[in-house]
Order: sequence, then structure tokens, then C-alpha cells
Amino acid sequence: MTVWCSAGSKSCCREGVGVNVIIRAAAAYLILLFAVRLIGRRMASMLAPFDLVVLFLFGGALMSSVLGEDHSMVAAISAVFAIGLMHVAVSELKRWSPRFGRLVDGTPVVVYEHGQWHMDRMRSLRMLESDVMVAVRQKGLMRLEEVRYAVIERDGKVSIIPQGQE
Repeated sequence: MTVWCSAGSKSCCREGVGVNVIIRAAAAYLILLFAVRLIGRRMASMLAPFDLVVLFLFGGALMSSVLGEDHSMVAAISAVFAIGLMHVAVSELKRWSPRFGRLVDGTPVVVYEHGQWHMDRMRSLRMLESDVMVAVRQKGLMRLEEVRYAVIERDGKVSIIPQGQE
């Protein structure tokens, strides 16, 4: 089986190169998904510059392994489409299976309730009290005593439930 070739691109004409790129791209997507899940829940607006650097390094490191020696446009397009299709497939699996969704995205976690911090949960999520306090102030509250619950959502956002609300 010969894959498409652009004029002058000999590396692309080898047997199965396109399939290898697609398989490596799919594997890279799963690896990156797992790595991001391990890093913790920080929504994009809360990412520190260091967090962004780490994410870009992940992408750069994986992209070189996905393309390998084949730097043709066909290989790049194949990788982009494979990664896009993996994302669609994971999204569909999350919709179809709530258990898979919890595995990939996690579940909401209460980190503050009734005046008490759950430091073990905060550590496991790699969240700081100051991260939660930003959300408290954004909610228009000035003191922690005004907060009944603070919940880290699946997407990393912090939800604040004021005292007097359920």
C-alpha cells in the first residue's frame, strides 16, 4: 500500500508511513490526555506562565515523536486529523459512558465546607487556598466566613456557594 505523496517528498512514499503517523498521533493524544489529567485541574485563566510552558513542551515533545522523520505536509495533516478524531472519539465516549467521563475529567471536589479546608483534597488537586480565594472575591464576598462551600469543578473552575444557600 502506498500512501499519498507530494511531488518531491520521497519519505512520504514509503509503505505505511501515513498509517504510522496516525497511530503515533493517536497514542500521543492519549499520553497527553493522561499527562494533563495527572497535572491537575487548573482552568486556562488560572494557568501560571510555568503551567503554559509545561503544556507547550508536552506538545512539542510529542509532535516530534508523532512525525518522526516525515516532515511532509501530508504527515502533518494526517497527525492533525488523527488528533482531532481522537478528541471527537473521547468526547463521544464521555457522553456515552459517565464512568469514562469521570475517569477522563474527574468529578467535582468540595475543598472547603462549613469553615473547614480539606487540605488532603487540595493537595491531591494541586490547588492552593489563594486559588480558591480568587473565586471568593470574584463572587463578591470579602471574607471566608461568608462561604459555605468551595467546589473545584471538573474543568478546574472554582464554584463558591455563599452561606445561606444550599
